[in-house]
Amino acid sequence: MHILIIDDDSNDRFMIIREMRREFSDVQVEEVGEPEEFEQALAAGQFDLTITDYQLRWTTGLEILRTLKKRFPDRPVIMFTNTGTQEIAVEAMKSGLDDYILKSSKHLVRLSTSVRSVLERNETRRRASFYENRLQSLLNQLNVGVFRAIPDGGLLEVNSAFLRVLGLNSLEEIRSNSNFDAIFSKAGDLTPQHRRERELKFRRADGSLIWLAVNETLNTTNGEAVIDGLIEDITGRKRAEESLKRYATRLRTLQELDRSILRAILPTEIAEAALAATYPLLPCQILDVTLFDLETQQATVLAVLSNDGIDLSVGETFPLSDFCNIETLQQNQALLIENLAEQPRLYLLQQRLFDQGIHLIMNVPVIAQGQLIGSFNLGAIQPRSLTDEDMDNAYEVANQLAIAIEQSRMREELHRYTEQLEQLVSNRTQQLEEANSALEAFAYSISHDLQEPLRAMRGFASILLEEYDTALNSVGQDLLHRLASSVERMDNLLVDLLAYSRLSRVDLPLQPINLKLLVRQVLTQLEPSLQEKQARVTVVEPLLEVVGNYRTVEQVITNLLTNSIKFVAAGVQPQVRLWTQRRDRSVRLWVEDNGIGIQPQHLERIFGVFERLHSIEAYPGTGIGLAIVRKGIERMGGQVGVESEVGQGSRFWIELPEFFK
Repeated sequence: MHILIIDDDSNDRFMIIREMRREFSDVQVEEVGEPEEFEQALAAGQFDLTITDYQLRWTTGLEILRTLKKRFPDRPVIMFTNTGTQEIAVEAMKSGLDDYILKSSKHLVRLSTSVRSVLERNETRRRASFYENRLQSLLNQLNVGVFRAIPDGGLLEVNSAFLRVLGLNSLEEIRSNSNFDAIFSKAGDLTPQHRRERELKFRRADGSLIWLAVNETLNTTNGEAVIDGLIEDITGRKRAEESLKRYATRLRTLQELDRSILRAILPTEIAEAALAATYPLLPCQILDVTLFDLETQQATVLAVLSNDGIDLSVGETFPLSDFCNIETLQQNQALLIENLAEQPRLYLLQQRLFDQGIHLIMNVPVIAQGQLIGSFNLGAIQPRSLTDEDMDNAYEVANQLAIAIEQSRMREELHRYTEQLEQLVSNRTQQLEEANSALEAFAYSISHDLQEPLRAMRGFASILLEEYDTALNSVGQDLLHRLASSVERMDNLLVDLLAYSRLSRVDLPLQPINLKLLVRQVLTQLEPSLQEKQARVTVVEPLLEVVGNYRTVEQVITNLLTNSIKFVAAGVQPQVRLWTQRRDRSVRLWVEDNGIGIQPQHLERIFGVFERLHSIEAYPGTGIGLAIVRKGIERMGGQVGVESEVGQGSRFWIELPEFFK
């Protein structure tokens, strides 16, 4: 703290300095006893507070006070004197003196108290002024107007932001214009300490319309009622709210358009639904959807919605050259003519609409899968009446129309394909039924007509061998035995062919199968063959349960086991091993043997009909057994395969769905 002490008596200055240093530890004192020293102190301006006497040799304390307040209005001044009067004290207070103390030993103590009080009061005023200026600056930056008015009277004061919001230059413009009265409340509209908030539309002096938010409170100042209030320009917020409302309406309309399009089936219904949903959104007098045939260069009106009797009909057809600049639409760019009257040349359709009062036309391309299929068209009587938001709406409708119309066309094409496919299926079904009938007749022929002469041949051969064996020489007997063997082979072949054919024709009902019991039954049926071959069959339990057709699985396992004990090298005891393996939701049954094996290039071939890798003399059989295995397993939804090496045996497997209890 820096104190300036002005007194032409050095003893008085000493007493003042002593008292200040006794009360304030951080005080710095600058003494002034001559006019030159006062001028130097004014020029430096380093002091925070001044203590001055009234009667000085070169001037008075009042002149000192006025000089100081003129140069430093915010710095406090205390007059400490014994030569002043009450009139001087009053005059000094009017000039800005902060305190007046009589100079005496008993009042010296009061001087330090006054200094402390004056400094604190000055700091409070300084902070209040700082915050007031800061608040005023913030209010001005926020564009918030502040006012004070008398109820049912005039304005007392306003800030600069108030004038700026209303587009005014001075307070007098408000007082002289009664239109501004709508902003302020009347006395009866307010109650003390209760805020009144309003939003109103106001026309400024320049004619522009703005939205104002007005907040007012009835207060009492110095015993008089006043209205303190704020005004804020909320035009931007109101516009945003209106934009949001329009956007919400737009979304609801577009959603309704989506639902309408989904309910519609034909392109005409889709277009009509789109126009009905879009018409309230756009400031237009006519909307239409027109489809293009680029091959024939023709345009056809699909749907129209208009008022004022504008002449454009659904189904109307005209050349593309009369419509608009098609090349621009093909580049996925909309065409907008904001005033047809300003165009030097119009297409025929544009001229026709212009003659009926339309001045604005917008053509939005409808593009599906990269191809221009038509346009969504807007017409308005008022030129330049479309906003950016309106044009965005038109683009969205055009895009939805493109998708919906393309889907409708695809549905129609799919319907045609379905009808054609149904006809093809019907024809094919009839052909299959005829083929099945032929197969049935063929199967009957095999089972009856072909097997009957075979049975006769077998019978006659048996009679010859029994009754005329001795009448034939060795050559005749050999031929007769060969004939009987061939008849037996032919009969076995017909039986296997019937079994294979039946797998392709009959239904195979599926059921849970206990493989343990089924394998045991198959081994019992094959017991004579197993003993004859001295075969050893090992079953690794447990065998998992599967889902399949019982008789078919039985036949499949019988064929696999029969092959396993048949295709073994001479002098080798057949060894067969069976086990199951769980694979995801399926069960794989393995049949492993120690046979002659299969070359890699023949692993797939062996499952074909009549496919044999060895001569009948070496390994008898019909060549259909493994074909029956594959056909049967695949008919039950399973798979079949083999792993084998020549001389190392084979591992056949079948895979069927697992049965879950």
